[in-house]
Amino acid sequence: MTSMKVVGEFGWLKTLLPKLYWPASRKSQLWIGPGDDAGVVGIKTGKLLVATTDAMVEGVHFERKWFPWKDLGHKVLAINLSDLAAMGAVRPLAALVTASIPGDTPVDNVNKFYQGMNNCAQRWKIGFLGGDTVGSKKGWVVSVTVFGEAKKQELITRSGAKAGDYLLTTGPLGLASAGLEVLQSNSSKRAGVKTLLDAFLRVQPRLKEGDVLGRGKLATSLMDCSDGLEASVRHLSEASSVGVEIDLTRLPITKELSQWAHSHGRHPWDYALKGGEDYELIFTAKPGRAKSVLRQIPHAFVIGKILPKGKGCWAVLPGRRFPLKSYGFSHFAA
Repeated sequence: MTSMKVVGEFGWLKTLLPKLYWPASRKSQLWIGPGDDAGVVGIKTGKLLVATTDAMVEGVHFERKWFPWKDLGHKVLAINLSDLAAMGAVRPLAALVTASIPGDTPVDNVNKFYQGMNNCAQRWKIGFLGGDTVGSKKGWVVSVTVFGEAKKQELITRSGAKAGDYLLTTGPLGLASAGLEVLQSNSSKRAGVKTLLDAFLRVQPRLKEGDVLGRGKLATSLMDCSDGLEASVRHLSEASSVGVEIDLTRLPITKELSQWAHSHGRHPWDYALKGGEDYELIFTAKPGRAKSVLRQIPHAFVIGKILPKGKGCWAVLPGRRFPLKSYGFSHFAA
């Protein structure tokens, strides 16, 4: 019998998603089904409900010894808000939180965790509807579901990229991956790593940028970069049936990432391409819209272009091309 670690997360999803049930009587209400950053259903004329969920599992996504409790609470809500941002102009509405917590956890730690979520909620004006709190025999498992509201004309999916479009990011990539290494190597006291740690521990969802792109109809496709740039552009390529070319010389590399990478015998491009959990937005725009995008989102960067269907996914340097093959972190790998 084939195991999940052989099939892999994304291989399994490709076979599962087309089979998931949706009642025929409500087909007209389904705008975007499983497979994008969030699902979308019609709730009333001109208004759409946007919903997404994400989980953090101790030992897979985090270690308690790394996270201040407030930062952990902030992050688990912020990563879900990033999925709303990845759909365009979405106004956050409400969240449901399910937490599985070991019984020997000090109450003060749990309170700080929820305070971190509360602070994030106040920052982005999203309310809590409720959820569930249960015991755990081993580690923490936290799952958050968030709901947002949008107008259909202000939504952006992964599937709209066209050959000739520019490929852009809302900010530098690879910092969170380096921040994780900082924590794993107990180097958080080292000079020059605060920016890297902030990127991993204190996620900032790009809701304002998603709003700009959606309201202005500035992007042809959009997603967040939580799985890493290489994996993200491959997902975008498949959803839009196009090829992609990343110009490595255009990737925004911060001084802190460059210093960390070189001190560990790696190139910053390696972090920027393969590192996950950055939660910047990756999007495409028509060349004629690029100036408007960069004017309204001045910290955005053009990092490549969209190729015709069948031309593949590549990272390029002058005179050299490297195929992009990875889908990033696999939850079911050995």
